[in-house]
Amino acid sequence: MELTGLEPRRSDLARGIVIARSKAPLDPAAQEELWATLSAAGVTEIDRSEPDDGGDPEEAISRQWLAAPWMPPAPSELETQRAALEAVAATYGLEAIWCVKVETGIDGVAWMEISAAEPSLEDEGDDAGSGTHSDEPPEIVDAIFDESEEVLYAAPDAPPPAEEGEASGEDDSDDDEGDGDDDPDDMRDDISSALESHWRNGVPPLEHSVSFPIERYPEIIDDYDWESFGLAMKLSGDALPGEESVINAFFALWLSVYQDERTDEFEPFQRADVVHDRRHRSALMWVERFAVPATAADQVHFLLWVAARINDVLPLTWARFDDVDDAVKSRAVPDDDSEVFVLAGNPFAERFHRHGEEPALSWAVSQSAWSKRELSGMLIEVALEHDPDEVATAVVAERLLRRALAFDATSDATGYLAIVLIRQHRLPEATQLAKTALRRDVRLLVVGETAEHLPDELAGSLELLDDETLRATDPEEVADLVSAVARHAPTHLPAILSRLPREVGLVPYLYNASFAVERPQALQILRRVLSLPEPKREAGEARTALVMAWNNACIHAHALGDYKLAVELADGGQPYAPENPYIYHSAACAYVATGQIDRAIEQVKLAIEHEYEHSEKMETDHDLSALQADPRFGQLFVDWRTRRADLN
Repeated sequence: MELTGLEPRRSDLARGIVIARSKAPLDPAAQEELWATLSAAGVTEIDRSEPDDGGDPEEAISRQWLAAPWMPPAPSELETQRAALEAVAATYGLEAIWCVKVETGIDGVAWMEISAAEPSLEDEGDDAGSGTHSDEPPEIVDAIFDESEEVLYAAPDAPPPAEEGEASGEDDSDDDEGDGDDDPDDMRDDISSALESHWRNGVPPLEHSVSFPIERYPEIIDDYDWESFGLAMKLSGDALPGEESVINAFFALWLSVYQDERTDEFEPFQRADVVHDRRHRSALMWVERFAVPATAADQVHFLLWVAARINDVLPLTWARFDDVDDAVKSRAVPDDDSEVFVLAGNPFAERFHRHGEEPALSWAVSQSAWSKRELSGMLIEVALEHDPDEVATAVVAERLLRRALAFDATSDATGYLAIVLIRQHRLPEATQLAKTALRRDVRLLVVGETAEHLPDELAGSLELLDDETLRATDPEEVADLVSAVARHAPTHLPAILSRLPREVGLVPYLYNASFAVERPQALQILRRVLSLPEPKREAGEARTALVMAWNNACIHAHALGDYKLAVELADGGQPYAPENPYIYHSAACAYVATGQIDRAIEQVKLAIEHEYEHSEKMETDHDLSALQADPRFGQLFVDWRTRRADLN
């Protein structure tokens, strides 16, 4: 048995991983016994109260690669650990064991002190749902509530953490621009760029060169993005069961260096994960919002050291640093049932840039180390470097994308090719491509791109939005398309709204889509919301969106001078006003505009009775100025203040 890396710790911060390869696969029971033996000897410490298969029976598998946390020994414990490792090697047929450790950690206390010096980043805004009338555009609040995201720090084959997180409060954003507030991300970038590294026991082990090809190094140091940072890698050699657990162990070791147990307030990242593409023996380790007191160079070179140690155990054929944007994550962690796909490198790009298109394509056709799907992904990446708006570069992009489709007809190349065709004013070809595409999302893409770049020709592509396509599309994507049409091709908005299915799931997303468009289009969208099936009272955000839609539609109609429609909306919103007293205020303004003074005063009365939080604003609202001469109006506020004084 070959034993590598077993040595005593030199710091109380030492932490590590132990990895073993067996001659033959060990079943789950044997793995359990092996780790129990090593745990008893102080080599590792594993909580076996939960199975390490994450509750998935398919993950309770036999493995030849085994990995677990390692507790680096004190000098006096070294021989005890050695004996324990040699004993399990003999018992379970282990060929090799690797021990890998680091002996420092990030100084989270220093980071908290630095962060405390930041200016306050709290957003200010009025209460959600204001329906007040003034010279400024009304404040209209998003009905979608984002869940607060938990920090994820677990490899895929570890027990999943308990699902937590509750809906955050309402979004207090408004429509004002140029308010002078600094962007929190920009401020954090400024602070990070001025940082020096703060480690508790010197820098972690760093690597500046590796024996395998690695892309985007050293460029990644200058291009480092704290919001998203990761490494993709492709394994070589013979595949043995359990190799994913080795990657998972190194992933945990990588991020453990950025923990500081001395302060609970220090959260070094928002989310982190490692994704495995088993078909291609690739993996992607990534982290989001990496707020740590370490320079980009330190972070990059430590991760490069991690990659080099992985290569010592599991040889790598290729790797690259990645900015893990939404496009990368959508392929690596698909929402649908499609396979996980991680492209861990692009040797085609290197050949393309050095030798030209034809030699690069000849290499792609002749090689066997990369699958056709991976080759398709490589060609797509190179195609995206070419501007689709320029004729000369668009020609190259089209050739590469069509060749990518020849490698893999299910790839993203179809959508990108459609974009190229639209930018080159070849809409009939793009429409036909979308009709025959294996993925229906290409249809929405063509319509959205046409709305933005060829708005006068949009009618020719609306046939792509058949009922089957729209019903099969996520409501949020449908709403995004509606918003795009409203912004870029507003004359076609009624046509697309009429095609939408009558599904209650669209209510909150269409409601949100009304925020990013001009008032006339917002009113059209809101009226479509009101025509959809009514969400039940217990429907949460969907119900909230519907109720707010009545209020906001009335406000828009009034602001546009369509007082007849405003009154219709005020009447229609009455059953929902107890849930949202803003409606009473908006309705009062609509009734005043059409001379219905008695009805307007009744709405003001109802608003006060339902504890409308902006009751005092009605008293001075210029849209209600016609009521100020009526003694009933003034008496309502006298009585209101009297009741408040009595309560106080």
